[in-house]
Amino acid sequence: MEGVEIRKVSVMNPNDERGESYKLFTNEQGVQIILCKRRKGTISGNHYHKGEDASKNPEKLYLISGKAILDLYNGLTGERLSVKIEGGTEVRIYPHILHKFKALDDIVFLEYRSTVLDDNNKDSYPAESYEDYINQLKND
Repeated sequence: MEGVEIRKVSVMNPNDERGESYKLFTNEQGVQIILCKRRKGTISGNHYHKGEDASKNPEKLYLISGKAILDLYNGLTGERLSVKIEGGTEVRIYPHILHKFKALDDIVFLEYRSTVLDDNNKDSYPAESYEDYINQLKND
């Protein structure tokens, strides 16, 4: 029908044991929303961003439903925060912050992106490299 677009959205990674993620509204004025469903007990994140991708400076998330523990660590200041969040919570995480979510329930959240996700250049770095990265920043 003219004037209507209906599209079945495919799962980004059907083998992800944590749950499902979907890319939504890709190329809508350079903006994308990723919908993530995560199963109770799973961990998401456990990484940091350098801010190379505008969508990670800051990273913008909105928890639609469920409850999660958000663990944050700022290696530049030594600050640590562990906070319980629930549906209806918006989160912005700026570069250089190590972060992870643990789903206390099945959760659903959105990641708002100002750029289209490039699977080959995600500006996401594993927790295992964080201390070296922070030490490099401190020495520059």
